[in-house]
Amino acid sequence: MNKADLIREVSARRRAPRRMTAKIVNEMLAALGRALSEGHEVHLRRFGGFRMRRRRSRAMHNPRTGADYRVPAKLVPVFRSSRALRRLLVERARGTEEGPAGDPQA
Repeated sequence: MNKADLIREVSARRRAPRRMTAKIVNEMLAALGRALSEGHEVHLRRFGGFRMRRRRSRAMHNPRTGADYRVPAKLVPVFRSSRALRRLLVERARGTEEGPAGDPQA
C-alpha cells in the first residue's frame, strides 16, 4: 500500500472527500517527520512507535572497484510495532478477521 492507496481507503471508509483526506494524511506525515527531526519519539497507540537511531560509522568494500571506504555515522528512523499490531498480524496470518481489540475490521 502506498500513500495514494491509503488516502483512497481512508476516504472510502470515512465517506470523506479525497482532497480533505489527502490533506489530513499529508499533515499527519509532516507532523511525524517534524517530531522525529526534532529528536522526539512518536508513539501511536495500538500501532507502534517511531524514533531515530544513531547508526555507527563503518568500513565498507566496493566489490566492483575493489576500493575500501568508510560510511559516516548517521541518524536513521526506526519503527517498532506494538504488541496489539503484532497480535493482529499473527491472527490475520492464521485466518482470523478480528481487529486489535477484538473489533471486526478495527
